[in-house]
Amino acid sequence: MRIDLRNQLAEGMNNLQAWRSRYSKSEYGEKVLLNVFYRKYSTLFMWDKIQNSFQKKMFGGNKVLWSDFNEGFREMMTLYQNQSMKTQPILLQLLSEKSSNMVGSVSYAGFADKIKGARQGNNSDIEEIEFTYLHYLLNDQLILMWSAFGGTGLSKIDALAQMSGVIIAETDMSEYGKVENIIGQLCTGPYLHENYNPLPPL
Repeated sequence: MRIDLRNQLAEGMNNLQAWRSRYSKSEYGEKVLLNVFYRKYSTLFMWDKIQNSFQKKMFGGNKVLWSDFNEGFREMMTLYQNQSMKTQPILLQLLSEKSSNMVGSVSYAGFADKIKGARQGNNSDIEEIEFTYLHYLLNDQLILMWSAFGGTGLSKIDALAQMSGVIIAETDMSEYGKVENIIGQLCTGPYLHENYNPLPPL
């Protein structure tokens, strides 16, 4: 993969260490998953803005929205931070009333057994939750990067190739879950396979 995610992975590991210190073992797993869905709902709620980076010119070609990738990524991060402030007050209500809703390609209800296991101190469930957090932290950052590349005038497929070094066949990349899975397979999964080291058991 062509994108260096060392800073993002280090940030994620530092967050996990901080939460391990802050929360009891019985509540830790659920708190980590709350953060997963906090990020994922924020990404979902700004999905139209993410897609909006890929604009066509009237007479062909793609619109250029910013001067370079870095400007675009700063813009996407600002949009994300603004959205996350709006997500935070409604997150618990969303997770209690709509726990089966798919957010990207996963639902909060789908983690019920992992939450239960983590509450009981099952270290394999805790580690799986931590890995899930890191995977989606990196994946959602990569989605913002993908969008930032789009605003430099790249198509969705070319933006993905710029990040992954892989050119895929033309495919629909209009839905969060589909894009999440593609970036997960081409970028996030291989990166974590090479660079992830689990924390010691709690």
